Order: sequence, then structure tokens, then C-alpha cells
Amino acid sequence: MAAGFSTPPFTFIPTLPSMETVSTAVFSTAAGGTRFWWLFSLVLVLLLVVAAAAFLLPQPWSWLVGVTYVAYESWLTGRLFASSRRAVLAAAQSAAIGEAPALAVLIAARNERSGMPATLAELARQVRAGDEVLVVDDGSTDDTLAWLQQTYALEWKGDLGRSPSHPFLSVLRQVNRGKARSLNTALPLTSAPVVMTIDADTLPEAGALDAVRRSFSDPAVEVGCGVLHPLCQHGWSRWFFGIFQGLEYRRSYLCRMGWMRDRTLVLVSGAFAVFRRPLLEEVGGFDPLSKAEDYELLFRLHHAAAKRGHVLGAVVISDARAITDAPGTVRQFLRQRTRWFAGFIETMVRHRGMVGNPQCGRLGTYHLLVKTVDLLLPLYGLLAVTLLVAYLITGGVIHAWILVLLLAKLAYDLGLHLWSMALHRRWQGTSGLTFGTFIATLLEPIAFQPLRQLGAAYGWIAFLRRRIDWAPQRPTGKS
Repeated sequence: MAAGFSTPPFTFIPTLPSMETVSTAVFSTAAGGTRFWWLFSLVLVLLLVVAAAAFLLPQPWSWLVGVTYVAYESWLTGRLFASSRRAVLAAAQSAAIGEAPALAVLIAARNERSGMPATLAELARQVRAGDEVLVVDDGSTDDTLAWLQQTYALEWKGDLGRSPSHPFLSVLRQVNRGKARSLNTALPLTSAPVVMTIDADTLPEAGALDAVRRSFSDPAVEVGCGVLHPLCQHGWSRWFFGIFQGLEYRRSYLCRMGWMRDRTLVLVSGAFAVFRRPLLEEVGGFDPLSKAEDYELLFRLHHAAAKRGHVLGAVVISDARAITDAPGTVRQFLRQRTRWFAGFIETMVRHRGMVGNPQCGRLGTYHLLVKTVDLLLPLYGLLAVTLLVAYLITGGVIHAWILVLLLAKLAYDLGLHLWSMALHRRWQGTSGLTFGTFIATLLEPIAFQPLRQLGAAYGWIAFLRRRIDWAPQRPTGKS
């Protein structure tokens, strides 16, 4: 093995436009950007008004912020679950309808010595003839690269190593350049028509790659995501975060089923995502300037499809399942949610021209309008909880109508959550309702939801300060 690192053989996808050129190819912001800013400003002004009501008006009018949050959030979750139910009832296990394509599995890894062995071992059991697995060691400072060398007896040509014992496997070593650049560098080193990205700490379940092949044997499928289940392995409070994130992930993937049905799926986690190669090459790959490269990529893919007068074929591959690392302490969780929400804000602002744009179909005229409201929705919830706690601490008496509202909201959420667990069980065959999940569902509004909202608030601070630490820290978790 050569000492040190030479210049990687590729720094970006050759013959394609630069990322800066691609980024400016978003829909003109003259109209769509105006729609975004008008809606965002309206939601912001309303937030300021209902916040002022808490100090200027008597009860029950002083609770306007909570009433506003409860009303909108209840309407939104009701619509999402109704759409998810229709999608699950219509879903069936994917069946091959054409030739199963070969897969190029790309893994961008930095300091992943603990998680990578299990992932690569499982991939080795599932690869087929023509499949490729390329690991990009992104300047690891632990013994990740040494373990790869020792385990797979890599033979190097420059910075690209190949394994004689595992011919499907290649390893590219490079200085630390970030996940997006690592994936872009890896892409032209493979040739399979379907590209799958997976994190080194994401463990695909048996049959996951076969499920991907079946799904992509349908030429209408252009982008797909597997179904992730979180596993908290680190931290003294991992049992707490394990329970709540398990419930959260179940609802999240049910929502994605609903978005898939509405043809507005724009959230495909890079921890287990699948793309047709020509689409990735068309839009220039992953954007190294983005703080949420997987989320931002889907916006450009939808935009490119809309320019062709086409709706992107983005799907949830129901029978492609994987387990992924998730944060197990408050600090890890808040760091993760800060990154996620700051990346969400950045992506929405960058692609504001798609908001309300009829060229984008229902994605533009409905889904992204809702997402614009979602930029501030967690702040409504956090403010409502903060005011309620402050009121109780100072000895205030809650108005009877507000108590009725809170109890009604609790009953409504409990009903939806129990319904979602039954729906998820029907869809994924997961375990049913237990005493622990029932108690967690009751406690979620006061024990877990405020943490998510606090992470969103930190995300706003990080975005406005432009000071976000995007260096990967294990465990990171994916959604």
C-alpha cells in the first residue's frame, strides 16, 4: 500500500456541467420565489401575532398560538395518515416485470470501522453477477482502511484498490472531501445501470437487494428508497430514544407511502437510496455545497423530470428493509436534528422557485406549500409548550376550554398513532401494540416532541449563523 494519498482519479462526474451551473438551473424565482416568500412571511407574521396574544389578551384568547398549532397540525396529520392508508392498502410486494438490473452500491465512509464489517458481509451475501460495491474511504483517521486492506487483500493501482477474493468489491482512498464529493467521485468508477447509496452503518436485511432489483425491473421506477428501522446502540438513554424513534420512523415511512401515492415523494434517505444512473448524470450528481445532499438531489430530479413534462417515478420499496444507527443521547439527537432541519431550510430556500409552481404538478402546488409552512411549524409547537410550562410554573389556572382542547388533541393523536401502528404492522409485518409502545405514545407529546421542536429551533439558529458542523459523528441516524 502506498504511503499517503495521491490526487483521486476523478474529482467530479466528467463531461457533465459543474454543480454551480446545475444549481442555477432551478426554476426561475421570479414567480415561484415570490410565492414562497409571501407564504413564509404570512406564516411568520401569524406566529408573531399569536405569540403577542399570549401577553396581551386574556384567556382563552391568550392561547392562540397553541390553538393555531393544534388545529393545523391535526389537519395535516389527518390528511397524511388518510393518504398513507390508501397507499398501504394498494401496496403489494414488488414483482419483477422485466430484466433485473445490476446494481452499483456506493458507500462513502469515514471512521466506520465498527459498523462496516457487518454491512459489507451482508452485501457480500446478496450481490449477484454484474453487481459492484465501491467503498470510498473519505480520509478516515481510525483503522477503517487498514481493516479493509487486511480483510480483502486489496491490490492497489494508484488510490483504487480491488479485491481478488471478492471481485465485486473496490475501495477508493482519498483525503477527506465530504460525502457528496465522495459519491460523485465513485460514480464514474462503476458502470451498473442502477446506483444504490448506503451508509456504512446501515445493515440491509436479507433479500433487500433482490427487492431493489425487482422494483427497478419496472422501467417506470426511477428513484427508490428502502425502509429503515432505527437502532440505538450508543448512549445511556438509548432505550428512551430507541422507543420514540422507532415510533417516529414508522410514521415517517407511512407518510412517504402517502407521498409516493400522490407522486410527491421528495424525501429519500441517502442511507438507503436507489437511482437510475442516467438521472444522476443528467443533474450532475450530488451537490457538495448542500448541507442535505440526499434531500436536495430529489428536488433537482423532480425539476429535471418536470422540464421534460414528466412526473418523477419515485417510490418506497416496501420489501427492501435495513437497520440503521440512530442517536441514543440528548446531545447526539439534537446535533442530528439541528443538521437535518438546517439542511431542510437551506434546500427549501434554494429551490423556492418550485413552491407553488404548476410546472411541478402536485409537488409544487400542494406538497411544497405545506413544506413551506413546516419551516416554522415546530416553532409554533415549541412556543406553545414553553408558554404552557411557564404558565403552570407561575401558578396560572388553565381555562376549561383549553383543557378540553388539550385532552381532545391527546385523544386524537393517540388514535392516529395506534392506527398508524396497526397500519404499519399490516404493511411491514412488524410487532403489534405493546404496553411499552402504548405508554410511549401517551408520553410522546411531552417527552419527545419538544426535543424534536428544539432541534428545529437550533436548526434555524445554525442556518442563520451559517455555522453548522457537518462532519459526520457516529452515531448519526437517518430518516
